[in-house]
Amino acid sequence: MGFYYWHYKILVESDTMLHGLTTLVQNNITEYPSVINSLHRFNVMPEVVIAALYRTFRSFTRWAQIDLEQCYKVSRGARLAAVWSCDGLGVPANFYVQCAWTMAGLTAALIFLSGALLSNSYIGGAVAALCFFFNHGEATRVMWTPPLRETFSFPFSLLINLLVTQTLRKPRAHYIQALCIAVSTYCYLVTWQFAQYTLLVTIMLVYFLHAVEMIRPLPMLLVLMGSLFGFANCLVSMFANKMLMTSHLAGCLLAIFLMYVVLENIFNWIPSPMNKSVQIVFIFLSTIAAKMELSNFLGMEEDSHVYNILRSKFSNYSDFHTKLYTCSSEFDFMPRSTALSLCNSYLMPLAFIVVGAVGSNFIATCFNNLKDSFKNKTDVLPNLWRAIDPGIVYNIAMLVVYCILASLIMRLKLFMTPQLCIIASLVASPKYFKMLQRKDLYYLTLAILLSVMTIPGYKNLMEQRATQGEYLNTDLEELLHFVQTETAPNSVFAGSMPTMANLMLSTGRPIVNHPHYETKEVRRRTKIVYSVFSRRPAETVYESLLKLKVNYLVLDYSQCYQKIKPGCGMVDLWDIEEPQNKNKPALCPKLYNESPAPFHRVFVNDGYAVLQVPSKFVQIPLPKTHKI
Repeated sequence: MGFYYWHYKILVESDTMLHGLTTLVQNNITEYPSVINSLHRFNVMPEVVIAALYRTFRSFTRWAQIDLEQCYKVSRGARLAAVWSCDGLGVPANFYVQCAWTMAGLTAALIFLSGALLSNSYIGGAVAALCFFFNHGEATRVMWTPPLRETFSFPFSLLINLLVTQTLRKPRAHYIQALCIAVSTYCYLVTWQFAQYTLLVTIMLVYFLHAVEMIRPLPMLLVLMGSLFGFANCLVSMFANKMLMTSHLAGCLLAIFLMYVVLENIFNWIPSPMNKSVQIVFIFLSTIAAKMELSNFLGMEEDSHVYNILRSKFSNYSDFHTKLYTCSSEFDFMPRSTALSLCNSYLMPLAFIVVGAVGSNFIATCFNNLKDSFKNKTDVLPNLWRAIDPGIVYNIAMLVVYCILASLIMRLKLFMTPQLCIIASLVASPKYFKMLQRKDLYYLTLAILLSVMTIPGYKNLMEQRATQGEYLNTDLEELLHFVQTETAPNSVFAGSMPTMANLMLSTGRPIVNHPHYETKEVRRRTKIVYSVFSRRPAETVYESLLKLKVNYLVLDYSQCYQKIKPGCGMVDLWDIEEPQNKNKPALCPKLYNESPAPFHRVFVNDGYAVLQVPSKFVQIPLPKTHKI
């Protein structure tokens, strides 16, 4: 979390906003000694916007002489020095967190609007919102980790789905719909590197609906042009981010544009419905081909780890970088407890019942349309889809995709659970429940259903609200105090990714690796630093760190000695990478407690050890000269 907040801190504490932006554009702290453009490399636009809002807010409060900051001196016993603790919106951290809470509130509001729009009923919106609050612990992580990109990005994902649903239902030959999609797409892409994948699914689904003639060309073009303009503007504001330029999203936009403008009329010569299948297969293959060509042309391998993570889900494949991801619970398969929790709150059963009811209604409608087509000897398409709501088809298809993603990567349940809530809103659409056509029976059934859901839902809600605690990490505080007082301001540090983010945030020292693991260079650097957890000789690790110009190496006790789960200790990762060293002793425990040579141990406590990486060269002072 400290990694992203550091950018906000730089912007807030700089003399001017322009000076702070210059520091981020010419950043030599995050990947020392390289100078990188943080606005190009990282999705830190939320921090830029919040910092601008904070500086404006503070200027106004100073002008109006409004004091929004209260500070208290906190005594923490004999071992720890007293500190000042401040509260109020005038505190930069509090202002930042309040912005995160605002985005969380916007998420709830958009779930209500999505449910109301999909079901054409405010009752449906209320059902979706209640389901979200009743399953809050399975729907978001904002209460634990506010600075994560999903906090600022996910509301725009909901907004895009809402706008696409409305566009599929009621397209208008006017720029306003495309403009709204463009703005939402820009905000979504610029705030989270993962956004490109869900947006890719959205565009693919919309084109599929067009290919099978469920929708006319106009709504597809509105979504395509809006996405294209949003994508282009994101590239500009992120200084032509290469990961985005070589993404599957870029390949998909090129493929669909080529298909619609040039090739669609050619494919229409193929007899229907074979031509529809050929078009869809062509789009799929063209997307992959365009992505590969863009990557080869620009020489990019930034997202190669994504393929390896997916490959590890379906095979026994594993490597060092893949294990770093999959050993974390967030990137593991969705646990059984999540599915049980969603079932116990009745959200998942309700959503499946709704999908079954809607699906049976659609199948019956399609069957009747098909009979009419044969009877009247008319074209099967598009008559097959008459009276079928493309907005509902789109949302159910997105739910299926989100469920697959969440089952593979637990972190992505933040897409699945809200979408389950939105689909559950269709319980407020009587036309899909023929047995409840009478209004009194329908409302009675709905009231009973909500009452039953409220019993476990209220319990979950109270558990969320009852969560309290305080953060105290004395070992980390001692480490940061040592770094701040006993090392030079230009000393370069290396260590585990979370520790480096905290160290950079609190002390401002340059670091060589960090938690943003999305580039090939950072993965290379991190692997070199993490070789301290391998079974290699100390001299080999020492030589590697010297090449990175590291002055101090920070060891985490937990990573030296503890395992998250079987096979996921740091030394286990290296045993996969270097099986020939399995019988050798691990290096990290030796450096932590025994002889650290050729390093120098300069600090140690129960949680951390700091090793100095001495230079091979010793500067000998010039001899003194005397004038005669």
